[in-house]
Amino acid sequence: MQATELKMQFEEQNLVAVILSYADSNHYLAGGVDTQGNYYLLENRKGSTETFNSMREAEVTLAELGAESAIFEMETAYDEMIGNSKNERCKMMVHLVH
Repeated sequence: MQATELKMQFEEQNLVAVILSYADSNHYLAGGVDTQGNYYLLENRKGSTETFNSMREAEVTLAELGAESAIFEMETAYDEMIGNSKNERCKMMVHLVH
């Protein structure tokens, strides 16, 4: 999803901001999630998913799009090993300070 569309979805409260991380990865993904758990990740102008080098970089981008808080969700290899579902991943709410 392009930044302008994501900003509109945040303004209309159709999506909640989200930052995704995989424990062994060196980048983060940012976007929105709807009430059914569907993710809409921020895309660059070429249509590829935008990656961020730090959680802070993802936070600032979401704040610039109007989000005041975001769900931070981290998946680990351990989750897959023990069969954790998507709902059992590590999640926490972070407040975005711009």
